[in-house]
Amino acid sequence: MKVLVTNPPWPGPGYGLRSDVRWPHRRKDKFIEYPTYLAYLCAILKKAGMDVVFVDGIIEELSIEDFAQRVYRIKPDMMVMECSTPSIEYDLLTTKTVKQSSSDTFILLVGSHPTVFHEEIMKDNGSVDGICRGEFDYTVRDTALALANKEDLSKVLGLTYRENGKTRINENRPLIKDLDEIPFPDRNLVHIPNYVSAHYSGKNATFIISSRGCPYGCIFCLWPRTLYGRKTRFRSPENVVEEIAQLKHDYGVEELYFDDDCVVQDRERLIKICQLMIKKGLTMKWFCQARVTVDEEMLRYMKESGCHTIFFGVESGDPEMLKRMKKGITLDQVRNAFKLARKLGIKAQAFFMFGLPGETDESRRKTIKFAKEIKPYSAQFATAVPHPGTVLYETCMKKGWLKFDSWENFDACNFLIETPDFNRKVIEQARAKAYRSFYLRPGYILRTALTINNWPEAKRVINSGLSILNRLRLFKEAN
Repeated sequence: MKVLVTNPPWPGPGYGLRSDVRWPHRRKDKFIEYPTYLAYLCAILKKAGMDVVFVDGIIEELSIEDFAQRVYRIKPDMMVMECSTPSIEYDLLTTKTVKQSSSDTFILLVGSHPTVFHEEIMKDNGSVDGICRGEFDYTVRDTALALANKEDLSKVLGLTYRENGKTRINENRPLIKDLDEIPFPDRNLVHIPNYVSAHYSGKNATFIISSRGCPYGCIFCLWPRTLYGRKTRFRSPENVVEEIAQLKHDYGVEELYFDDDCVVQDRERLIKICQLMIKKGLTMKWFCQARVTVDEEMLRYMKESGCHTIFFGVESGDPEMLKRMKKGITLDQVRNAFKLARKLGIKAQAFFMFGLPGETDESRRKTIKFAKEIKPYSAQFATAVPHPGTVLYETCMKKGWLKFDSWENFDACNFLIETPDFNRKVIEQARAKAYRSFYLRPGYILRTALTINNWPEAKRVINSGLSILNRLRLFKEAN
């Protein structure tokens, strides 16, 4: 049984970030994140005895037609396509194009968008043979095994498929309980050097995931409600460190990005991971995203094991907005996290968000003021994207607040929410004000310059500065 695992084409302009990306979007440069979950899938399928091929249509810059020809030459029995909301129209066109020359290939879709709209997609697209709902690792495996053994697909949990012209919806699949039982991502098939993040400071870096799921209820967050659940499942510290050892010794990895939804949730486990890295001589540069619920002991171990940067989701400087978005944090926790990071020499980036229902001019003013107060190493001011599957999407649809022409508009670079209190122009002006107010301060520029101690860091700062200036130019042109 030959299975083709794909990150399918997403025609330009720019490069489409879909795989392993919580907010799919396009970007101008080719900084494509490592498709960790597809690499996991490749390893799981190989373990099940499948002949596995991997093609990344984004990395290879394939057109839909070129991709279809590649599939024809590979001749897979089954093809797995990762899909997203802003790319779904291209994804479905890809399935039709592939079917024209590879009619016997069973086409299976995975991802948040197919999960949410599995019935509609199956009804309207005869080129799609099946959809894996939610966490897809074992659903894909069991579908491949059933097809290989010519067994009934009705027993594959989590699968929506077509049988005799009718859509069949199987029972939901429980989330994977024991993450240690999953083989490490297949990095021989999904090559590390092909993928580069704008945040890397090392020459050979990659992603690692030590847990899945998130128990918090942020109304804008996509994965917990569509893919990986509201209950966090943790890999053991020993299992995580074993993979780190493999990455360092077998692949020469110099830097890691922990792409967990919240790597700091279980502090004792994280401390144990750091301790094992130190004990086994596996310290290396690493960074992560995290909630602000950190403490000094945890951060000290993180720093000692190599952590240099943490991306904190702050979202707002207005306590009322934090409540509305169900963030579950306080401004004092934010202040403490950034104070501790500065004390220990860890760079802390703050993510803020504009455009959520209930937001006012005053709440945006508070956010900008708070961003300067906590003194992050850098800050990002994004717009809220109401992806299907989120509470935010459901609320905006119910209230009639969504303004879009096609699914492609759900690129994270666009703003789609208009309420009686604000519209796109108001939010873009607020973002422009935030970037100018935060970055164009003499004190901030001087402080950033003083942190530069090597050429890679200098390049990163220069590129960041050019990116910010370009954003301000685009804001000016739009307004």
